[in-house]
Amino acid sequence: MTDDEKFISGFLQVFETKPELFEQFGAVDALANLNNTISQMADSSNQEVADAIGNWCEDYPEITNEIILIDRQDGKDRKLQPKATKIEGQNERLSNRYPELPENLKKRIPKS
Repeated sequence: MTDDEKFISGFLQVFETKPELFEQFGAVDALANLNNTISQMADSSNQEVADAIGNWCEDYPEITNEIILIDRQDGKDRKLQPKATKIEGQNERLSNRYPELPENLKKRIPKS
């Protein structure tokens, strides 16, 4: 997996397992912009998509830090998954509100 794919995967893991971070730091509404950007990048490279996510994350350093932690964890043990800390219903709200975002990102990660 390339660094860009790792970053995309890390963001996706945070989105799916720690939705409370997006609510806690006021990022839920801003996901609409990222969702629109990513959905328009079907023909873009993984580097361009990772850069778009990185640019979006500049406003949310706590989310960026979580992505970095997941990336470090991943390097140590591929089977180690972050423990889901979601409060019941939060993940469903993010996924229901922005269903295309995880779908578009999953296409960019090699299946293991």
